[in-house]
Amino acid sequence: MSYDVLVIGGGASGMMAAIAAKKSGAKVGILEKNPLLGKKILATGNGRCNFTNEFQDESCYRSGNPILSKEVLEGFNVELTLMEFSKIGILAKSKDGYYYPRSNQAVSVRHCFEKAILSNDIDFFPNSDVVKIQTKEDGFLIETKETSYEGKKLILCTGGKASPKSGSDGSGYKFAKGMGHHIIKPLPALVQLHCKENYFKKLKGIRSTGKVSLQIDGEKVAFDTGEIQFTKDGISGIPVFNISRYAVRALDQKKDVVCSIDLFPDFTYDVLCSHLRNQLIYRSYPVTILDGMMGMLNDQLIPVLLKIMGLNALDSTTVLDEQMILDMASFLKDWQVVIVGNHDFEFAQVTSGGIDLNEVNPTMESKLQKGLFFAGEVLDLDGICGGYNLQWAWSSGYIAGKNAAEH
Repeated sequence: MSYDVLVIGGGASGMMAAIAAKKSGAKVGILEKNPLLGKKILATGNGRCNFTNEFQDESCYRSGNPILSKEVLEGFNVELTLMEFSKIGILAKSKDGYYYPRSNQAVSVRHCFEKAILSNDIDFFPNSDVVKIQTKEDGFLIETKETSYEGKKLILCTGGKASPKSGSDGSGYKFAKGMGHHIIKPLPALVQLHCKENYFKKLKGIRSTGKVSLQIDGEKVAFDTGEIQFTKDGISGIPVFNISRYAVRALDQKKDVVCSIDLFPDFTYDVLCSHLRNQLIYRSYPVTILDGMMGMLNDQLIPVLLKIMGLNALDSTTVLDEQMILDMASFLKDWQVVIVGNHDFEFAQVTSGGIDLNEVNPTMESKLQKGLFFAGEVLDLDGICGGYNLQWAWSSGYIAGKNAAEH
């Protein structure tokens, strides 16, 4: 079977690429190793699919070529994404700038894309595990375990290595490398971090708002604020996820990684000192240190923190002096934990690393192999939490599909 454009991978970027190529008049086929399209979408946004975000800034995306990624994201932006979604039946709603389908179900996003593809005579071949790609003078020969296909243009949308149960196995890296491309080492991103300290076993399940700052070899490189989730191994939650790609890459390079946790990011050091004095020293009646701090932090967190500070939670506040208050405030604003590991790809939401963007044109066509295009997570770009990784999938997919069909 021969096509103008063949898309390998029927995830978010692959489906968008196929639709864009078809709109430009190409005969399009999709090869997908799973039995259905868009399987990974079903797990996004806790099953609700936060598919993009009103706030767009370069800081929301991490790549080795921010100039190219900015051009692609502006070329098919949030407004155009919402318009395209509306055309295939997905009505959006915004919650603080985070866009979801009005159905509040990821399954409806997958369903509408699938119907748009099948109803527009885009050929879909499920359970098609590609084993070999050969370049030809007039295009590509793609071999699966069952049969072979020919395509004048090829769009590689195979995803990364995160969440392997969805079918992400890193095969796209092998195919791209075979055609001359350099692969930035794929590593887990948006993932939980493991800490050296053994007291985290006592903190499992506790949540607290805070600011997490990442230090690599003593240099502050990233920070984020939000709800921190403590686990038996270390720290998790959105602010941890958002800095994790830097921590994971630094650990892979055998660098020293430390997280500083500020449990009172909305208080200055002086204001926190004042609150601690009022709660612990200037009380009109005697209380334990634990009782004095009960209204300030999670009650299960307090005894562990006090022990780290060398204080007995059941001691009377009368044992405290001014220097102790200053030391407590310093600790609560800069609780340092050593990062020694991270969850693997099975638990990662996205992949950091991939095909080097410096080897790709703004059209998403390879600089090294004519007729070869890329889109989505297979490339060296990852975003923070909040719909940014899906926006990259929509943007890169649409531009790849449009240009593959027109060129």
